[in-house]
Amino acid sequence: MKKHVFRIALILLFCLMLLSAVSCSDGVDTDQAKTDVRAFLSAVEKEDYETAQTYLHPDRPADLATYFARVETEEKVDFSAGIEILKETGFSYSYYESEVDGSVYELDLDVRIGGVTAEIEVEVVKNDNGYGIYNLEIDVED
Repeated sequence: MKKHVFRIALILLFCLMLLSAVSCSDGVDTDQAKTDVRAFLSAVEKEDYETAQTYLHPDRPADLATYFARVETEEKVDFSAGIEILKETGFSYSYYESEVDGSVYELDLDVRIGGVTAEIEVEVVKNDNGYGIYNLEIDVED
C-alpha cells in the first residue's frame, strides 16, 4: 500500500512540475516586450500610427492619432520632436494575471519628449487572444 501511495505522490509531483513548466513558458518575453515598446514609441514619434497600432493587444485597440493629439494638447508636448528613453525602470513580471487572463510585463520609462520630461508606464500582455501593448499611461512632469 505504501508503494502505491508513493507512486501516486510521485506522479502528482511530476504532473505539477510539468504544469508549472508549461505555464511558465507562456510568459511575456521581456526582451521582446522592450523591443516592441521601443518600436511602438518610434512609430509614434514618426506619427506612423498605422504601424504603432500593430503593437497594440487585440483586446485593446485604440485610435492612436486621436489619443496622442489629445496628450500633446493637454500636456503641451510634441511627440514628433523626439522621444528619448532616459531610463527603463520598475520592471515587474507576472506569469498569470486574472484581470487579463494571461501574462503581464510592466515597463516604466523615464523619457524626454522634445524637451519635456515624462514617465511612460506600459503593460504588455500575452493571453489566448494575442500579444501586445495593453495599457499605456503618460505622465508629464510639471
